[in-house]
Amino acid sequence: MSEILRQAQENKYGVGHFESWNLESTRAVIRAANEERSPVIFGFNGTIMEERGRDLEYYAAIGRVAVEKARIPIALILNEASSFEQVVRGIRCGFSAVMIDGSNLPFENNIELTRKVVEVAHAVGVSVEGQLDELPHAKAGIFGEKLTENQMTNPDRARDYVNETGIDALSVSVGNVHVMYARQAEIDTDRVREIARATRIPLVIHGATSIADDSIKRAIESGICKVNIGTALRSAFAEGIRTSGASGSYVDPELILESGELQLKEFVRAKMRVYGSSGKSKV
Repeated sequence: MSEILRQAQENKYGVGHFESWNLESTRAVIRAANEERSPVIFGFNGTIMEERGRDLEYYAAIGRVAVEKARIPIALILNEASSFEQVVRGIRCGFSAVMIDGSNLPFENNIELTRKVVEVAHAVGVSVEGQLDELPHAKAGIFGEKLTENQMTNPDRARDYVNETGIDALSVSVGNVHVMYARQAEIDTDRVREIARATRIPLVIHGATSIADDSIKRAIESGICKVNIGTALRSAFAEGIRTSGASGSYVDPELILESGELQLKEFVRAKMRVYGSSGKSKV
């Protein structure tokens, strides 16, 4: 992942992390990337897997096969890992990148956890994304509160966190909100620029479902290199299933899922064009 993001940082485009949750969503992302000739980051959410009792090994196996079949630069990430132990399991299962979120911890404890992850990951060539500030979560797709200064990433603290941990990419809080789909987020691009200058590493924005295309383009110009999007992908997949036209006494579930896959693939292709990564694959 580090090399993919380094190229994005140097050439001022964004690379999507398109979160997957099954075989069909994974295939949709990889096919979109191949067709767009776009580098891509994909993977599975460790916290969701933990909460829902999902087996990490199954998802890792799907991811490894997808990487083998891809014709473009690609990284398989264990996103928002729930614990250090899950990070270690993910690395052993073949994830090429991990994201550890210690933002709910006091600053020094977050540094300690993240540094520990970096030590084990870098020892085997795995990239690490860290997070300094806890992102707000929307309820029923809406987040109506105004973010305070304390909820936003401070450039100086970000610099200290990066220097103390040695992470490869930093997830920032700059107005973005998790799982918000009924309103648009207001992104502080001036803050993005300040953080980029202070840290000099690729920056990541989560919660891109609620960020308008023009706004995400400005964020990328300001220093965002990795764009995490999930909720909108699930919505596109579900819409494809709803419009599959399946009816009658027997319905083949594989064909229904294929309809979701095709709808999702086209959605991902469109986002790759917005992020500026289409055509950037050198493979």
